[in-house]
Amino acid sequence: MASVLKTKTGSFRVQIEHNGKREYKTFRTKTLATTWANQREAELERGLIASVDLAQRTALNEVIRDYRARVLPTKRGHHLKSSLNALERSFGSLRLISITPRDVSLFRDDRLKAGASGSTVTKDLNLLRVLIDHAILEMSIHLPSNPARMCKNPKSAPPRTRVLEASEEALLFEATKHPLLPSIMTLAIETAMRLGELLNMRWGHIDFNSRTLFIPLTKTDVPRVIPLSTKALATLRALPRNIKDERVFGCWKRADSFQKTFRRAVLKSAIKDFRFHDLRHTATSRLAQRLPNVIELAAITGHSSLSMLKRYYHVSSAQLAAKLA
Repeated sequence: MASVLKTKTGSFRVQIEHNGKREYKTFRTKTLATTWANQREAELERGLIASVDLAQRTALNEVIRDYRARVLPTKRGHHLKSSLNALERSFGSLRLISITPRDVSLFRDDRLKAGASGSTVTKDLNLLRVLIDHAILEMSIHLPSNPARMCKNPKSAPPRTRVLEASEEALLFEATKHPLLPSIMTLAIETAMRLGELLNMRWGHIDFNSRTLFIPLTKTDVPRVIPLSTKALATLRALPRNIKDERVFGCWKRADSFQKTFRRAVLKSAIKDFRFHDLRHTATSRLAQRLPNVIELAAITGHSSLSMLKRYYHVSSAQLAAKLA
């Protein structure tokens, strides 16, 4: 039998007993609670749904612990750890069966009020969906549904359209103090490579005869070979080679140490609102002037779809008008 009780917070808690086991679930309104209780009892009687006993005993922090041990080592991306920490703080002690779509919505709203960007909160919500799916598929914990999939993502800010102007480019290169910073910036502009791809570049990946570079590790997990311009080849040939490190830019151990170097140069140049990833926007826009075939352009940039490629190609109205003249 099912019983519905009103809690001190104003929500309604359902308790269902079936074959000596109890299930609990909390709802915003009594109507929702009663509807779910009736549906759940009918399903249990017909044997359509497995017991949620394990979901009642398992907290999300146990799922996070399993995910950290089994899945996280295979993933790339620094945002995963910070998102896991945020989710653990908000949901870690909650039993899986008690997490509701309203809980997820409140988490979303609280994160936005605290100053997190829409894209950051979307990443958090996506990871929460993955964690609950992990519990269902990998840990064999039955749940009637994934509550995180019933919550809408927040609106994200418009995608960046920042590109490096010619006058800014001169200022930025003049402001560099690190001897290898001009080289990695030049390669970023000439190849549209991501920072991680540049920092992981090996001498053995470069074929000076065929003027190509092999990129085995990419954001999309799809290796690619890109052509190298005359300027890119000259930049690579001029670089010193460390026999103890096969990486071309082995002076930077991690992306965050490089970013500190780059931010100092941007600060000194007095250029406003510019990030290293904006060089990828700059490179894509410049390459598009030379490679109007989008298939060829995407082969270099590594974009998996036309919609993503469009986010990185920025052309001014004046440039389009000049083409029509």
